[in-house]
Amino acid sequence: MKYYTIEPGEYPDDKNRKNNENEFFGNGWSVKKDGESYTFTFISGSLAGKLKEVTISEEDFIAAKTGKITFDELCIKYNVS
Repeated sequence: MKYYTIEPGEYPDDKNRKNNENEFFGNGWSVKKDGESYTFTFISGSLAGKLKEVTISEEDFIAAKTGKITFDELCIKYNVS
């Protein structure tokens, strides 16, 4: 007897957030240029699911914007969980 179904989903798309020259939004994550620094922000896998922010390189910021590096690859490279 089955009591529930599992349906894959995505985080809600915030229509007010638009990709631009200084910020790119993925599904539950983003990369942002702020002056001369670059950050990778994502929803953590912890029970409460809070936002975490990590400083990344300019090269990785550009790679994320152009789709040359994925969310998983950024997490592995910067050793985040």
